[in-house]
Amino acid sequence: MKISIVSIFPEIFTSFLETSLIGKAQINGHLEVQLYNPREKCTDPHQQIDDLIYGGGAGMLLKAQPIIDTVEEIIKNERENSDFSILFPAPSETLFSQKIAYGQSKKDHLIFICGRYEGIDHRCELYFQKKYPSAFKKLSLGQFIVLGGETPTMLMIEAITRLIAGVIKEKQSRIEESYAIKDGMLNLEAPNYTRPEVVYDMKVPEVLLSGNLEEIKQRKSENTSFLPS
Repeated sequence: MKISIVSIFPEIFTSFLETSLIGKAQINGHLEVQLYNPREKCTDPHQQIDDLIYGGGAGMLLKAQPIIDTVEEIIKNERENSDFSILFPAPSETLFSQKIAYGQSKKDHLIFICGRYEGIDHRCELYFQKKYPSAFKKLSLGQFIVLGGETPTMLMIEAITRLIAGVIKEKQSRIEESYAIKDGMLNLEAPNYTRPEVVYDMKVPEVLLSGNLEEIKQRKSENTSFLPS
C-alpha cells in the first residue's frame, strides 16, 4: 500500500513512521509513505498557507488552493487504475471504525489531508467531493477537538495498516482482537494476562495456567462479547 500525507507540519510524522511496525512495514516493502507540504504550492512570494476568515471569526484558515494542487499532483503521478481514497480527518457525521479501516486496507493508495488552526477553506472539501465523490471521505474520530489532522491521521494509519497482510505476523491477532469483525459482528476480545501469576493479590485465572487448550479456548470464547458492526 502507498500512503501520501499532506500536512503543513510533516516533521510531526518522522518518529511515528520510523519506529515499530510502521517502520518495519516500510522496510519490508508492505508500505510506502510519502510526506507533502502544501506550502510549496503557495503562489505568493512568502508562501503564506493560511489567512483570515471571511465574515470574521477567531483564528486562521488554511487556503484551499495549495492543498488542492498538492493532492492533484499526487493523483497525477498515480498509476493507471489505482484504487485510491482521499481521507480528510475532520468533524463529521461519519465516525471512523474498524469496519472502515478494513475497507481502506484493501485500497492501493491512501491520501490523507491534515487540517490545522481553524481548519481548511470549505472549497477544498467541495472540490474533492465534486471531482472524486467515491474516493473522498470526511471522517471523525469522535466528539472532541485536537490541534490538527496529524494525530487522527496517525491513528487511522495504524488501524488500517495493521490489517495489511505481512504487517502483523500473527494472522490470528487480526481475527481475535477487539473490534475485529466476525460474522457481521464486532468482537470485544476476552481479557488477557501475563507474568507474574499474582499482582497485588490478583491472580491469573487457574484455567489459563492449566495447559488445557480446549478449556482455555472455551473460557476465552465465554468472555468474548459482540456488538453490531
